[in-house]
Amino acid sequence: MKKKQTEVSYFAAANTANGFYSCFPALFDPKSGEWNHIYIVKGGPGTGKSGFMKRAAEAAEKRGCNVERFYCSSDTNSLDGVRIPSRGIAFLDGTAPHAVDPVYPGALEEILNMGMFFDIEHLRGAKEEIQRLHAENAACHARASRYLRAAGEIHAAFQTLVRDAFLSEKADAAAARMLHGTPVEKEENIHICTRFVTANSVQGMVHLPTAETHAARCVMVDDKKHLAAFVLSSLVRAAEKRGVSYTRFASPLQPEETEGLYFPGMDTLYMTDRYGVVRDDAEKLNTARFFDAKKLSSVRESAQFASKCETALTEGALEALAEAGRIHDELESHYVSAMDFTALNAYTDRFLKAFLA
Repeated sequence: MKKKQTEVSYFAAANTANGFYSCFPALFDPKSGEWNHIYIVKGGPGTGKSGFMKRAAEAAEKRGCNVERFYCSSDTNSLDGVRIPSRGIAFLDGTAPHAVDPVYPGALEEILNMGMFFDIEHLRGAKEEIQRLHAENAACHARASRYLRAAGEIHAAFQTLVRDAFLSEKADAAAARMLHGTPVEKEENIHICTRFVTANSVQGMVHLPTAETHAARCVMVDDKKHLAAFVLSSLVRAAEKRGVSYTRFASPLQPEETEGLYFPGMDTLYMTDRYGVVRDDAEKLNTARFFDAKKLSSVRESAQFASKCETALTEGALEALAEAGRIHDELESHYVSAMDFTALNAYTDRFLKAFLA
């Protein structure tokens, strides 16, 4: 039976082995023809940007609109963006690390500056402390990036070790059978997109259950030995060969790898059980049958060592991000104390009365 969830939520970016990976260019492209109005929300940490966008999303839902929420991959409690496709309206956080500015000012995009509610003198009085916290926060993120980069190198070494054991022809044939019942679409109707539902964040490794809770059918792909990405790559190839739409859920470490695939034509999700939420009614896909057991056994010790190193480095990155989160909270407190939230709330009330009228 299909499970419903009110909120459709993803991450707008990812802290990866290749550095900070932003989905903003694809999600909020002003040249795509998808948008009538894009609101770029500016302001420092703690200035109410996320709260403003949350209220806008709730207001749109009350008017019957389908809303997509995109959370910050570092602070997963904070919104980075909101899409309301049926109205052609989007909101996004335009501050660093995204640092978005209008391409078509006024004609398509509009800047909403939460900084106009600052007590500037208060912030100037805390300038040295704010600068110190910014530097410490940046150092923590840099340390996390180094650990993730190293984890990515180890992950690549692991993939090289086990690749020869992968029975790609067998997996490709099985993937073709899995998609056999999916309606073939005209080329112009095929829609392929990439989303993140797992993030390396200041709260640790966080997974959003959007995909699992919305799909009518859920197949959890066994990833105990970290081999699921190979099988999911066969599914990607089968989808492209058959000509069907799909949403690809990218790995938080290596975005070019896949941790899940959703096929709207048959309302089915294939998701690794490494981070994914296992539904009670989920089917299971055993990845071991697509690998040569003898070849895997011959590299078992080296592969296990690589996996342990990758895990340790990822944990080190998460510890650095957690420290960055604590520093960010301290930094945010300076801006919160300098904000006139009464004025901000009044401004938000006026805005919400008008923006979907």
